[in-house]
Amino acid sequence: MAELLNYEEFGDKKFSTKILILHGLFGSSQNWRSFAKRLSKNNIRVIAADLRNHGKSFHHPKHSYEEMVSDVIYLLDEIGAPVHIIGHSMGGKVAMLLAGMYSKYVKRLVIIDIAPVCYKHSHLDKIESLIRVDLSNLRLRSEVEEKISKQITDPGERAFFMLNLSRNNDILTWKLNLLAIKNYMAKIMDFPSGNFKFLGPALFISGSESDYIQNVHLKKIKNIFPNYKLETLENCGHWVHAEKPNELSILVNSFLIN
Repeated sequence: MAELLNYEEFGDKKFSTKILILHGLFGSSQNWRSFAKRLSKNNIRVIAADLRNHGKSFHHPKHSYEEMVSDVIYLLDEIGAPVHIIGHSMGGKVAMLLAGMYSKYVKRLVIIDIAPVCYKHSHLDKIESLIRVDLSNLRLRSEVEEKISKQITDPGERAFFMLNLSRNNDILTWKLNLLAIKNYMAKIMDFPSGNFKFLGPALFISGSESDYIQNVHLKKIKNIFPNYKLETLENCGHWVHAEKPNELSILVNSFLIN
C-alpha cells in the first residue's frame, strides 16, 4: 500500500487557487516555508511536500523519478487536483515528469533552475561525507558540523545540510535516507526517457549565476513543453527561492494568478 508524503499547508483550504511545491535534492518543505507563507497571502492554498527519503516523509530503498511521481499523484488524490506545481531542482524533474505523463493533474508548471536532461556532476562526495559521520558517538550538532566541514567547506552549503540533522531524546539522526540517495544518484542526475508532452503553460526560471539551464537544453525543453517561457533572475545561483524570494514571488504570482 502506498504511503502518503508528509506535507505542510499554508493558506485557507477554501482558497480556489492551489499550489504544490516540490523541493530539491537534500531539501525539504522546511526550506520553502517562508516562500509558501508569502504566496498564501494572495488567497492561495499552498502545499509544500517532503519527497520520499527527505524531510519527515517515509524512507524507501527506491528513489527513482517514476516512484516519486507515483508518490505525488497519491498525495494529489488526497488533497485534490488539478493544481499548479512549483518544482526546484530534483523536485522540478519530478514535476516535469508528472506533467508530461499525467497532465490532468497539472494546471500550470513552474520549474526552477533545472532542465529535463542528464547532468554530468554528482553529489556522491557530499553523501559519503554524511555517511562517514558516526552519529552514535556524537551529542552536539556542532560536533557533526565539524566532522562534515572537511568535505563540505562552504558554510552556506554546510548549514543547508545541517537542516537535515534531527535530534530525538539526545539521539542524532539524518532525516535523509542516505543509502537510498547514494544508490540512486545516477538516476537522480538523469531524466527518464519517453514521449512526454505537457501542453499547458510552463515557466522555467533560472539563476543568472547558475549553469543548470543552458541554451543547449532549450530544444529538449521545447519538445516536452511547447508552451514554455524562460525567465532569468539576475545575481543569483541555483537557490533562487533563498537568494531572490521577492523577485521569484512576483514572477510566480504573475504567471500563476494573472
